[in-house]
Amino acid sequence: MPQLTKKYLAELVETYEIPDFIKDDPVQFPHNHTRQEDIEVSALISTCFAYGSRPKIIETLKYIHSHFNGSPAEFAKNFDIDRDAELFKGFIYRYNQERDLVQLIYVIGQTLKDYGTLEKAFLKAYNPKDKNIKQSLTNFVNLLRSYLPCTEERCKGLFHLLPNPEGGSACKRLNLFLKWMVRKKPVDLNLWKSIPANKLIIPLDTHVARISRKWELTSRKTDDWKTAEEITENLKKFDASDPVKYDFAIFGLGISGLA
Repeated sequence: MPQLTKKYLAELVETYEIPDFIKDDPVQFPHNHTRQEDIEVSALISTCFAYGSRPKIIETLKYIHSHFNGSPAEFAKNFDIDRDAELFKGFIYRYNQERDLVQLIYVIGQTLKDYGTLEKAFLKAYNPKDKNIKQSLTNFVNLLRSYLPCTEERCKGLFHLLPNPEGGSACKRLNLFLKWMVRKKPVDLNLWKSIPANKLIIPLDTHVARISRKWELTSRKTDDWKTAEEITENLKKFDASDPVKYDFAIFGLGISGLA
């Protein structure tokens, strides 16, 4: 593998951070909307199910979005957990089932009713003095979960979709959601303007973990929050203002099969 330099990383970002990336990625779904609330809801649901093979993820998200009648936000706000669960009867995607999807849509809808947008809900606990978004993400997840009388045992599937960094989880999919919301276009959406990109944490999937260890961006053996933080901090040596842009370099190289 070539020596890790800022120039090499920049070349990889230039290769993968392009509009053509969108068509084969779950980020295509929020790109189909123009209203903030719809983009947010589509993005959160899309990232929650962004695990497994990309073709299966896309297939699952097409099915989910087909129920939204053009507005994921209005669908979520009007969603009645008893009346409308039938719409997703028989839904299964890997570790998640109908009940988990129904609960996710419900808690998103309740959040929108109380805050108007997911951004406002997230910013309620955001402190610009924090080193990164860990605490505000923790509070955001706790807020979403609070709309159901849940314990981890009772709502295991929902907790899988909405993991919490305070428990040590790398929260790959929620960090992906935040990357989409905060970072610049063309691939990411740059919807939330109040959070600087240097507060983000890299979405730690298997590709990012494997290549980061090859590049000695982390010495940790477990794929947890601390590892994601360590990788992000080391990437700041190449760009302190936007280290998570290198997710395109690492993830893109990983899925290419060239590393």
